[in-house]
Amino acid sequence: MEEKNTNKTASKKNKSSVQQFYDKHMAEFRKIIWPSRQTLIKETVTVICLSLVVGAIIWGYDEVFSYLYSALVNFVN
Repeated sequence: MEEKNTNKTASKKNKSSVQQFYDKHMAEFRKIIWPSRQTLIKETVTVICLSLVVGAIIWGYDEVFSYLYSALVNFVN
C-alpha cells in the first residue's frame, strides 16, 4: 500500500513540476518585446547590405590572391 501512495505522490509532483515549467515558460514568453515592422525592415536591410559588403571584400581578396598565385606559378615555370 505504501508503494501505491508514493507513486501517486510522485505523479502529483511531476504534474506540478510540469505545470511550474509551463508557467515559467509563459511568464518568460510574455516578457518578449517584438520589434515594430519599421524596425524589422530597417534591420533586415542593414544585414543584407553588410552581407553584400563583406561578400564583396572576400571576393576582392580572392581575386587578388588568385592573380598573385597565378603570377607566382608562371614566374617559377
